[in-house]
Amino acid sequence: MGNNEVLRVKNLSKFYGSRRAVEGLNFSIRAGEIFGFLGANGAGKSTTMKMITGLAKQSGGEVFIEGKRLSKNHKECTEKIGSMIETPRFYPYLTGYQNLKFFGSLNQKVTKGQILDIAELVGLKARIHDKVKTYSLGMKQRLGIAQALLHNPKLLVLDEPTNGLDANGIREIKMFLQRVAKERGVAIMISSHILSIMESLCDTICIIENGKISEIRTLDEIKKACNKHGSHYIKTDKPNYAGMLIEERFNKKVGVTKTKVLFDTNTKELAEIIVYLTECKIPIFGAGEVDYSLEEAYLEIVGTNSEIK
Repeated sequence: MGNNEVLRVKNLSKFYGSRRAVEGLNFSIRAGEIFGFLGANGAGKSTTMKMITGLAKQSGGEVFIEGKRLSKNHKECTEKIGSMIETPRFYPYLTGYQNLKFFGSLNQKVTKGQILDIAELVGLKARIHDKVKTYSLGMKQRLGIAQALLHNPKLLVLDEPTNGLDANGIREIKMFLQRVAKERGVAIMISSHILSIMESLCDTICIIENGKISEIRTLDEIKKACNKHGSHYIKTDKPNYAGMLIEERFNKKVGVTKTKVLFDTNTKELAEIIVYLTECKIPIFGAGEVDYSLEEAYLEIVGTNSEIK
């Protein structure tokens, strides 16, 4: 086990009959690290999270929690995991406090002080004694995260935890997840379809496509990989043809992604290149200096047809 490694996934696979949900996944998460898990609908995110948390049995490979095999030490490992996968469910006629007290008693005794501390951490202290049926979707999301934190887990697995939250709620959730990771040393695995959240929150980004990992790097590494071909870009649906024309006419070394041609140039020459490509009937959808957001980098890696949700 690596230094401070909380989770290791080794050759993890899940098949439903002959259909592959995920295959050959390998990654690890350290204490205090926030690990972003990205992919389109059906890519295998929720299936992977369910196997990691012991909610689904793997077809192959292993999950290790602090060096222990989940398959051989199920109870010991799952006690170290807090999770919120899919919409959290609570007893609507009980208060938030009563719900947390009930769920906390399933594992071990949880004190009133612990429950109130966690309620304050997730921004629910003022409403913790109200019935859950009066909660908004965003408040239920917060209560779900509170439940996941009740037993002081080493690993927190959150599938779309910002669903239903307004901009202020999202900001608060981001801040407290960063506190949980840095101050408590909790390893956090999180998925979200809002890439701007992932960009400002995560240390490491893992992209899964059709059940396989296509990229796993720090955010800076992913951006640098997209930037390596040049200082400027032209966006087009014919990047290979456009790249060939730029190479021939302007004697440029180009890089081609699924949606862009990248090359080193200046603003004046970029304008000349755009005019030339337009004369060659190449549709131009955008052009400028390279400065990738996570969303742009994601689309370069997986293509524009993979809508992330």
